[in-house]
Amino acid sequence: MSSSSARSYDDRQWIGRRGDIVAPWGGRSRIVEQVLHDNLTRVPALSRRMRTVGLALPLLILAACGGGGGGGGSGQEAPPLLTVSGTLQYEFVPPSLNCRGLDFNATTLRPVRGATVQLIDAASGSVIGSTISASDGAYSFAGIGTNRLVHLRVRAELKQPGSPSWDVEIRDNVVDPTDPNPPPLGSRPLYVLDGTDFDTGSVDVTRNLTATTGWGTNSYTGDRAAAPFAILDTIYSAIQFVLSADPTATFAPLDVFWSVNNTSAESGDIDSGALGTSFYRSDLDSLFLLGDENDDTEEFDDHVILHEWGHYFADNFSRSDSLGGHHALGERIDARLAFGEGWASALAAMALSDPVFCDTGPAGTNGGLTFNVESSNFGVQGWFNEISIVSFIYDLWDTNDEGGDPGSIGFAPIYNTMTGPQRFTEAFTTVFSFATELRASLSPADQAFLDSQLDRENIVSAGLDIWGSNESNDANARPDVLPVYTDIVPDGTPLRICSNAHSDQRVDADDNRERYGNKLSEYRYLRMNVTTQSAYALSMVTVDPVSAPPDGFDCSDPANVDDPNIHMHSDPDISVWQAGQLVGLGFSCEANSEAGSTNTLSAGTYVLDIREFRYADPDSPQDFPEQTCFDVRVSSFP
Repeated sequence: MSSSSARSYDDRQWIGRRGDIVAPWGGRSRIVEQVLHDNLTRVPALSRRMRTVGLALPLLILAACGGGGGGGGSGQEAPPLLTVSGTLQYEFVPPSLNCRGLDFNATTLRPVRGATVQLIDAASGSVIGSTISASDGAYSFAGIGTNRLVHLRVRAELKQPGSPSWDVEIRDNVVDPTDPNPPPLGSRPLYVLDGTDFDTGSVDVTRNLTATTGWGTNSYTGDRAAAPFAILDTIYSAIQFVLSADPTATFAPLDVFWSVNNTSAESGDIDSGALGTSFYRSDLDSLFLLGDENDDTEEFDDHVILHEWGHYFADNFSRSDSLGGHHALGERIDARLAFGEGWASALAAMALSDPVFCDTGPAGTNGGLTFNVESSNFGVQGWFNEISIVSFIYDLWDTNDEGGDPGSIGFAPIYNTMTGPQRFTEAFTTVFSFATELRASLSPADQAFLDSQLDRENIVSAGLDIWGSNESNDANARPDVLPVYTDIVPDGTPLRICSNAHSDQRVDADDNRERYGNKLSEYRYLRMNVTTQSAYALSMVTVDPVSAPPDGFDCSDPANVDDPNIHMHSDPDISVWQAGQLVGLGFSCEANSEAGSTNTLSAGTYVLDIREFRYADPDSPQDFPEQTCFDVRVSSFP
């Protein structure tokens, strides 16, 4: 290796959004060179099954071609080799004071951590070497040939095999609307950042690369290269936080879809980017993030990114019985939804060590939503309020005493509870199951601290159990709230119970009432103890109010799809669960009654949820009653 002084370059590059192949991009980039020729694009992704092969193959070729130092006794001197190294960074834009938009004047540089870095042969496009960037963004390729034309490529991915392990990729979900056969989500392009071509020369080379925001004076004027790497780095922080509690954690593969075309338009069309909002899809193991500059950009909203990642965590490391759906801060919502949302926001705040949640709006504006998970109070505090849940969890972890939270149990007990007993609880996943199981793992002093934090949020700590048996907070005397669980005996005896939409009364811009069906008391929880192994029949009959469709009306007939009778009458639903697994269901459009059945149930404890579907039906009439009552029966088959 030559000991001559090394050369140093500092590239500040953009990222391109084009087709499914790598090809030269002819635009100019802010770099310290005269000849500008960039390959900035997205590359098609391999399937999860193929990724290891696709990444390993170039390494095998490298080992065969570049290793060994020559052989065969030729007597010729080996050609000189050198090192290409440098630092990878991305521009990060923090929020303005009080989350009033992004502050581009305060843009800082952050290292690209844990990303795949490749050295590419400019002539053939083959991978000469591949490595992972360090925690300070540093990378290095040793044993590189002299006088070779190459360029750097940084892939927006985190890859770690073995133990611990993870596999994260940032891709573009939007496809050409004229394409009759768009690729499946798992094969859509991965974002990469390519540097300009350079000659390795004859001495060691330092080559730095920076992904820039693309921001001009008042708007974006260039490609938003920093965005995928900002998202990637935020998730890297969350992974490192989990590893602090579990150094051998295995993270399920995760795809994150971001596009400059992802908007809040509520069509739910992933292919066009009309997402409605940022969200996590458990059936796809994927995050979807907004990115339209005139609508809402999420790439620098790290709390938003990690809130959605928190749902990924619950789905893969723990369990979530959350209904999902529309919710607003301070609303009285279903206890499963409250815990799921509160957990996600708390995990984001803990992983970032920042209690101030910020969701900025369109780029260049002063729009934004913010709250402090420690000090904010919205609505009625309690087990049904996601703000109470996030404050409770965060204050258990937080080491700062802002008044009323003088202790800290650290993250490990929280992690162990979420990945252990909360995952297998007989009850639904609520703050009751979480706090009960967590409390059992703590010392007496920490138990007292946990109790104080529950009481602080108006969640009864005395006699705490997974069922909330002693809970007395009825959301300011709202009907049909308590008890949290009602016992039902599976012997055919009717149980009278009511669903209530008292907390689901939003009014839209046209003064029309909007209901979402996921608020407090719209689902009611039942607990059932089975002593005899059997399959069971489920019956649910509306007793108040009762209205009937015309004789002979068939709600399942496609010819009646637009008939208002489909939406006018009570439509009860019932489901049965064991430790998060669905084991029984009654789910039809039949008016005023529901009939279903279970699998063969072994002796044990089961939970049921019942609801009035009309509260979740966007086409239900405005005057549909706030309360609906049913007779529920469970009986064994003969």
